[in-house]
Amino acid sequence: MVSSTLIYFNKNQEEVARVMFDENDVPGWCIKSKAEPSFKRKFAVQREACAVWLREFDPETGKLRAKSQRKELASATTHPD
Repeated sequence: MVSSTLIYFNKNQEEVARVMFDENDVPGWCIKSKAEPSFKRKFAVQREACAVWLREFDPETGKLRAKSQRKELASATTHPD
C-alpha cells in the first residue's frame, strides 16, 4: 500500500504531529502528537484522521483541546454568524 505522512508544524516551524498509516495491530490512520503520545485512536481514512486533528488538537502545542473548547469550535463551524 502506498501512503503518505502529513506533518503538522506550529507557527515556529516546530513539528507538533503527524498523520500517518500504521500497520501495527489493526491497520489504520493514526495521529502521532508529540504532546499526546498516549492518543491511540485509528481511523479508516486519512481525511478522518486529519479532521480529528484539526477539530480536537491545538495546532500550536499538539495537545488535545478541552472538551468545552471543542464544542465551541464545532458550533462556530456549523453556525457561523
